[in-house]
Amino acid sequence: MDYGGIESALVNLLNNINYDKYDVTLVLEHKMGVFLDKINSRVHVKEYRISNCKFVLFRKIYNFSKRFFWTLINKNKYDFSCCYATYSLMGSKLSKIASSNSSIYIHGDYANMYDESELLDFFRKREIDKFNNVIFVSNESKNNLLKYFPSIFDKAVVINNFIDSKKILSLSNENINIQKKHDILFVFVGRLEEDSKRISRMLKLVDALKSKYSLELWIVGDGPDKKDYEKYIFVHKLEDNVKLLGAKKNPYPYMKKADYILLSSQYEGFPVIYLESIALNKKIITTIDVTDDFISIPGKVGYVVSKNVDEFISDIDNILNNDNLEYKKIDFENLSNKKMKLLERIFDGEKNEKI
Repeated sequence: MDYGGIESALVNLLNNINYDKYDVTLVLEHKMGVFLDKINSRVHVKEYRISNCKFVLFRKIYNFSKRFFWTLINKNKYDFSCCYATYSLMGSKLSKIASSNSSIYIHGDYANMYDESELLDFFRKREIDKFNNVIFVSNESKNNLLKYFPSIFDKAVVINNFIDSKKILSLSNENINIQKKHDILFVFVGRLEEDSKRISRMLKLVDALKSKYSLELWIVGDGPDKKDYEKYIFVHKLEDNVKLLGAKKNPYPYMKKADYILLSSQYEGFPVIYLESIALNKKIITTIDVTDDFISIPGKVGYVVSKNVDEFISDIDNILNNDNLEYKKIDFENLSNKKMKLLERIFDGEKNEKI
């Protein structure tokens, strides 16, 4: 339960469940992380940790025995089970064992993350067709995966992630020891990882436009490519315009100061930061155009721009010159109630045609 979009979304989902109606158990592969103490106190938290011992025979015997006894105790013990972390192969196996009413959450647009053979292998290993429901966070990720797995059409449903908008607004009032220095402030919050996040696009944007506009970029997060970004900032003399602020347990005060929340990703599912930005009434500039049944970005809460670097810069230049967006506020409390009603039907084993 460390920093991450899936972990944050899980905490918010657990905080929206009606515990007078449902008794909930959360099984973690590692019972640790900064979000562990954010989990609702009425949730039973268990750990299922496999062995990664280098001694192969011991590892196989230990893991087989652990799974055997877990199955013996938990086979169809629950009324509903869900593999929430799509990437967890163990989670997909345990969730199908735990109940006859199992679901899997698809948080990313895997059709854009993997090539066809990798995609097919990934979901065949998780036996996606054996889940009762496949829950997507965006229409785009659902439609793209259905091209490869049409057999799950009747099982597929879109239910976006939950956020606590009131808590976000409250947390955004925390004092921070950094002030905006330029007229225009972009803020990015996320993992510093180039393959998906393409933070280099943002750095090139600042380098290209810093002489035309008084602007700066705050990057909130950490990750494996941080040193590469530090080098780029140093070589291109962007220290006055770009701040690498590191990972923050509370990113909302930084987002609150932004003129625009900026995302330059190559692929995403439906980023939680979209919902957080909307809760803070912040305009979004993004390369990812995704929708659920209630929210879309362009023309309502922000702008969608090109992934091509030159066009990315040109598009944002045009936005800064002509930003006349009429922002559309969203009632998150009403939205959360609608989404939870859909989930409760799945919890209760209703078929998709009723949803």
